[in-house]
Amino acid sequence: MQKPPSKTTGREITEKAVEAGLNVVPLVGGPLGVAFAYAVSFTYNRRMTQWLEDLAEAVDDLADQVNGMDLESLAANDIFIDAVASATQAATRTHQALKTVALRNAVINSALPGAPDSDTQLMFLRWIDGYTAAHLQILTLLNNPEAWYARRGIPTKKDVIAGSRRQLVEEGIPEFAGQREFTDVVVRDLSNAGLLRIDGLGGMVTGNGMYQAVTSDLAAKFIAFITDPRQDSSPR
Repeated sequence: MQKPPSKTTGREITEKAVEAGLNVVPLVGGPLGVAFAYAVSFTYNRRMTQWLEDLAEAVDDLADQVNGMDLESLAANDIFIDAVASATQAATRTHQALKTVALRNAVINSALPGAPDSDTQLMFLRWIDGYTAAHLQILTLLNNPEAWYARRGIPTKKDVIAGSRRQLVEEGIPEFAGQREFTDVVVRDLSNAGLLRIDGLGGMVTGNGMYQAVTSDLAAKFIAFITDPRQDSSPR
């Protein structure tokens, strides 16, 4: 998959700003308005270009690792094309790297044998688009707390008599420490969608209990769908 050419940067914006300065027709909104509009569109196009480059690289890597996968077969795969179209729209609506990585992983997983059916894939893509990075982080942590802690070198505390899942989340994702109202909303969102088997982080559980998965079967499938399937890829 050939990578799209890189965009030019400051010079192109400057040229457009100069061009706008020569255009005094009131209908266009004036030079400042035109320069601003162009700068915004430039950032949007740069985001699109980066997304396509990352996706092209991921598909190339996967094609090297999966027998029988080639660009011709992917181009004829309607489910894969649907995933690319939906993910591309979502990718241009976010600057959050965690979400764009999840979208990229979803696209390449859609091309693999055993991928979810098309309706499930579109539902999963809609979740990535609609949820925040915090939703994806907390859901992934609660799906396998031990693995989350191990990847980040955080020691577990199974030997404690009791603890809470709020403590589990705040230690596993330190930036959420003290943000009780925010994390409560995130957990309720995930619970209402049927992705969590709990409706809150409060309450005491045993030390071992804190590290047990509390996600639904559907959540586990969703997390697998947004996880990089390539060999030797860094854990997400």
